[in-house]
Amino acid sequence: MIVISSLKNGACTVEAGNAKFAVFPDALVKDGWTLLPHPEEEFTNPKIVSWPGEYDFSGIAMRAIGQEQGKQVSFVCTSESVCMAFIGSPVLDWTDAEVEKLGDVDVLVVAADQPKKVQDLVESVDPRIVVLFDVEKGDLAGTAKACGQQKVESVKELKVKASSLPQDTREVVVLG
Repeated sequence: MIVISSLKNGACTVEAGNAKFAVFPDALVKDGWTLLPHPEEEFTNPKIVSWPGEYDFSGIAMRAIGQEQGKQVSFVCTSESVCMAFIGSPVLDWTDAEVEKLGDVDVLVVAADQPKKVQDLVESVDPRIVVLFDVEKGDLAGTAKACGQQKVESVKELKVKASSLPQDTREVVVLG
C-alpha cells in the first residue's frame, strides 16, 4: 500500500514499501529521500533529487522531468504497480513531449494554483486520481471545480493500492 500524507506548504511524504520520501518540502528530511522542484548544486547528500534524469531507490523507479530548460522539476514514480506524478508549482504549460514523458499516470499530485493549467494537464494526462494541494496565492476551490470536484474537503493522507484505483471514473482528493 502507498500512503501519501500532507506536509505544510503544498509538500507531501510518500511511503511505498521500504521507501519513504518527501516531495517539495520546505526543509530536507533526515531519514529518507527528498525530491526538490528546482535544481540545487550545493547539496552533496545523495538522497536529494533535484535534477532531471532517471533514478532508482528502495524499489522506486523514478524519472525527474525538467521544464523551462531544467529550471523546474516534476517527478514520476512507480511503486507497487502504481504510477504517481508530482507536479511542481507553479504549474506550467506542458508540451505533448513532456506529457509523453509522464507516461500512464494513475495518481497525479498537483498544486491547486491555476485552475485552467491544472485542468489542461489533467485532461492531457487522464489520471485515475487527482490529488490537489493548496498553495499560497492558489485557487483551491476553482481548481477543484475545474477537475470535477464540487465540494472541497481535505484529507491528511491518501492510501492507494493498484487494486483499489477507480476504473471508470476519476477521483479528486484535496490533501491538506
